[in-house]
Amino acid sequence: MEEPKSRGQLTPDPRAPIARIQPPAGSEHAIKHFWIVEWLLPDGEQSRQLVLGYPVINLVVEPDRAAVYGPSTTSGTRVLEGSGWAVGALLRPAATPLFTDSPAQFANGARELHEPELHAAVARAMTSPAPAEERFAEASNAVARWITDRMREGDPRALEANRMADLADGDASLLRVPDLARAMGASQRTLERLAADFLGPTPAALMRRRRIQLAAERLRLDPDAPLAEIAQELGYADQSHLTRDFRAVLGLTPREYARLPG
Repeated sequence: MEEPKSRGQLTPDPRAPIARIQPPAGSEHAIKHFWIVEWLLPDGEQSRQLVLGYPVINLVVEPDRAAVYGPSTTSGTRVLEGSGWAVGALLRPAATPLFTDSPAQFANGARELHEPELHAAVARAMTSPAPAEERFAEASNAVARWITDRMREGDPRALEANRMADLADGDASLLRVPDLARAMGASQRTLERLAADFLGPTPAALMRRRRIQLAAERLRLDPDAPLAEIAQELGYADQSHLTRDFRAVLGLTPREYARLPG
C-alpha cells in the first residue's frame, strides 16, 4: 500500500526521516495516518524542523510520555537532539470528541495522556529488536486499538467533518470556502458549524493553510519560482496577498523560506 503523503513538514531532515503509515482496517474513520520518527544525532547536533501541522488533534507517544496535541493554527519548530523516537496518530475530525468538546479552545494546546498500558505497549514495540517495519506496525496497531475501543463509528456529522477535511486538504481545485461548500453540497454556514464542532479552525483558515502548504511545496522544489506565478495558480489576487498570508502563517516571507537550508 502506498505510504500516505504529508505537506506538514516544511524543512525535512534526512537525519530524522518520518515514516507515514496507513491506519489498520476499521480505524480509518478515526485516524488519517500514523507518523513515526526515530533519530540518533551526534553530540552537539540538532535537527530543527519547521512544521505546519494539520488542524486536527495528534496523539503522540514518546519514550517518557504520551500526550494529546490540539489543532495547529500556526507553524512551529520541532527541535531534535541526541536519540529518541515518537509515534504519532494524526486523528481525523471525527475523533475530536474523544478529547474535547471545544476544539477551538484546545488549538495549539497540549495535555498529558495518562494511559500507562498504552504507553507500555508502544514503548515495548519501539524498543524491540525487530526490524523497523514490524516495530512500527506493532506500535501503530496498539494506538489504533486504544482509539477504536473508545470511539463508535457512524455519526453522520462526524463523517461529514471527515469529508470536509479531506476535500480541503486533498482537492487541488478547491481554493476558497465557496469552492469547498459547493463540493460538499452544503452551505458555508454548515461548514462553519462542522469546523467549530470537529476541527477548531474555520473553513477559511483550512483553505488558507492548504494554499500556504502548496506554495511552500512549490518553493522547496524550485526556490526561484516566480511568486506572481505561484500566487496566480493558488487563487491569490496578487503576489503581495500571498506574501502576507505566508508571513502570517509561517513567520517568514516566501523568499526567506526558499533560502532555508535543506
